[in-house]
Amino acid sequence: MKYTWDITNKATYNNRYGRYKFKKEYQFILSQFKNVVNMLDVAGGSGRFAIPLSTHCNNITVIDINSEALELLMSRNASIKVIKGDFMTVHIDNKFSFLLCIEALNYFSDYDSFFEKINSLLDENGSFVFLAVNPSSWRFLARKLNKNREDYGELGIEEIKCSLQRNKLEIKKIKGFNWIPLPLTMSNSFLISVFAILEKIFFLENWLTQSPWLLISVVKNNSDVFNK
Repeated sequence: MKYTWDITNKATYNNRYGRYKFKKEYQFILSQFKNVVNMLDVAGGSGRFAIPLSTHCNNITVIDINSEALELLMSRNASIKVIKGDFMTVHIDNKFSFLLCIEALNYFSDYDSFFEKINSLLDENGSFVFLAVNPSSWRFLARKLNKNREDYGELGIEEIKCSLQRNKLEIKKIKGFNWIPLPLTMSNSFLISVFAILEKIFFLENWLTQSPWLLISVVKNNSDVFNK
C-alpha cells in the first residue's frame, strides 16, 4: 500500500492546510523541546517532525509500522534511527527525554496501555507531546449529523486526563487549534490563511472545550518541572 501521509503528498500535507497544521504543531513541539538528549517519535512516519527536529537533537529514533514510510525517512536522513513495528508490542530498552506522537493517537485503541508504555519509556524529567482530537468540539458534534461519518473512537479531554492520571502522567500545557471550517477538498484554498488569522486574532487556541484538535504536553507526576 502506498504511503500517502508524506510531507510531499499534495493530497495530504503539501498544501495550504497541511502547512498550516505543520506550523502549529511544530511551534508547539519546539516550545516543549527543552534539554532534549534523545527522542522517540511514535508512529513518526517518513520523518515529518523527526527530520527538522534533528537540527536540535542528534539522537532521534522513529518507530512506525509502515516500511515504506521508514524507507523514505532513511533516504532523507540516514542519521535518524528507525524501528519497524507496532509500538505496543516492540520491546524498547532505552528511556527518552522527549516522546512525540502527532496525528496518530487514534491508532491505539487501548489508551491506558498506551500511556502506561509512554510512562515506562519517559525519563523522570522528560516530556511527552501528543495530539488529541476533541470529540466534544463544534466540528465533531456537527459530524454526528452525517450518518456515514467514520468514528475514530476518540476520548474527550477529561477522559484523557483520567487515563493520564491512572498512568502517573500529568498535563503541563494544552493548546487548541484547527478551527478551519473547510472540507478537505478545499485544502489548498486561500481561505485557509484567512481562517488561520481569525483563529489567532480571537485567541481560539485558548478555547479548549471547542478546539477541534488539542496539542498536549505531559510529564511524570513526580517531575520537578512544576517547581522550576
